[in-house]
Order: sequence, then structure tokens, then C-alpha cells
Amino acid sequence: MKKIVEDPRVVAATLTGSDAAGRSLGSIAGAQVKKTVLELGGSDPFVVLPSADLDKAVQVGVAARVQNAGQSCIAAKRFIVHEKIAPEFEKRFVERMRALKIGDPQDDATELGPLASKQVLEDIERQVRAAREQGAELACGGSRLDRPGFFFEPTVFLNAKGSRVWQEEVFGPVAALVRAKGLDDAIALANDTQYGLGSNAFTRTRKRSSALIEDLEAGQVFINGMVKSDPRLPFGGIKSSGYGRELSQEGIREFTNVKTVWIG
Repeated sequence: MKKIVEDPRVVAATLTGSDAAGRSLGSIAGAQVKKTVLELGGSDPFVVLPSADLDKAVQVGVAARVQNAGQSCIAAKRFIVHEKIAPEFEKRFVERMRALKIGDPQDDATELGPLASKQVLEDIERQVRAAREQGAELACGGSRLDRPGFFFEPTVFLNAKGSRVWQEEVFGPVAALVRAKGLDDAIALANDTQYGLGSNAFTRTRKRSSALIEDLEAGQVFINGMVKSDPRLPFGGIKSSGYGRELSQEGIREFTNVKTVWIG
């Protein structure tokens, strides 16, 4: 990578990957005074407030956590649920995770496929083991599956704040749930991460929606829906999730030099 970026024919670079890889590319390009756009890791919050459509929040929440077997930078990873509705949400969420059909990703009926590699599987095992040792409550899952391929059980942790699955990006089907006392607490918990890529929030109250849009520290805020990549919309994050934007007009402009011309 270093030789490529240092080549004078290369005037800019972009990377989608881990925050460690992004820091490496950014430092190399910075030394050459070359622009970069970095789309890095994420630990996206999924906030659910009392006015939410609970059925939809559970359905979308599970889909958002296990998309591509959880191997997505914009997969919802940390679930922050208001204490008034937390018991019911947790019950339904765990039931839905347990019911997922696991199998061949080429089968249309499959809802959860394998992980990409043995390394990813072992990384998740370490994160899950550490979370249990740190006091997070395991509600379901927690182990690799005894079958060919790199399969890991759909896993849910309750009271997960401060544990490894809360603090780090987990690239697999592991959800970390915590309860919030109110809107301000939910926003504080959502922002309790080094990452700032996407964020999801479910509420049918306009005032609450406005506060979430304003205060969530993320490059994207999706209200009552799942974070998705769309070529019409700018895509990117803040904090350790990177900088710059891909897609849409903003993405094109990232690598466009503005030239000022004045003729007297």
C-alpha cells in the first residue's frame, strides 16, 4: 500500500476497512500531502423509545444486526432501549434471534449464514468470552455451531454496558443490549463509543426524532428504519469511523479540485 500511495501518479486514495488500516493509509497519504476518504469500522446504536412501533423495531433490529451474518460496518450492534419497554423488547428480540434459520447463504430460506473466516470466528469467541467474564448477561447463543463452516450462534447480551461487546466492533451476529432511563440517557449511551458511522432510532414522536437527529454523533441517522447504503445519499462517518463521504454528489466532490479563475 505504501508504494502505491507514494507513487506520483496517485493523487488521492480511499479505503474501506478497519480503523487501524485507515490510520495507516491516512498517515502515509498525509506525508505525501494527498487527500484521503476513509470509511472505517462502526458500532452503530439502535435506540428504541416508548412511542416506537415495537413489532417493527424488533423485526428491523434483528435484520439490522444479522445482515451479512453481522459482518457489516453499518450493522446495528448496540441496542439501547427505554426502560419502560425494555422487558418486552428484550423478550421479543431474543425470541426472534433464537428462531433465525441458519444455513447455506445460497438458500433463499436462510436468514443467517457463516462468517467469512476462522479468524473472524475466533475473534468473536474471544469477545463473547470476555463479555461474560465482565458481567454481561448472556440471554441466548454464545458459541460456535458444531457444523461444517464458520458458524456462530445468534447471540444476545443484556446489561452489556462496559463489556467488550459494547466497547468494540463485533463483526458477527452478537447484539449488546442496555436499558436507558430516558431520552438524554439513551443519546449518551448511543454516543458512548469511539465510532460514529450509522445510527438507528425508533420513535413516533417528532420532538424526540428531532433531538436524536441533532444529538446522535454519527454520519447517518435513520429514524424508524434500518441504515442502508444508497447511491443517492452521502455515506460516511465521524470519529474513528473515518472522514469524507462516498456516493451522491458529495462523494464525487471529495476528489474534485476547485479551481478559482479571475480574468481582469
